[in-house]
Amino acid sequence: MNKSWVKFGLIWGAFMAVVMNVGFPLFDGTGVNWTKFAVTLPVWLIFGLIFGYVSRKKNPKKQIDQ
Repeated sequence: MNKSWVKFGLIWGAFMAVVMNVGFPLFDGTGVNWTKFAVTLPVWLIFGLIFGYVSRKKNPKKQIDQ
């Protein structure tokens, strides 16, 4: 069985964690809170897996020629 959605979800979750906890604080000038990053990274990874599962491609149904 193809598990590409797992890889996609983990990459998406890690990317979002970095953007939200490192990118935005550096852009705002507030500084990075590494404790917050360490706590929210598993949460982002879980939501990334959910996102990857929901957005996985399904086999298209055969269209009936009319």
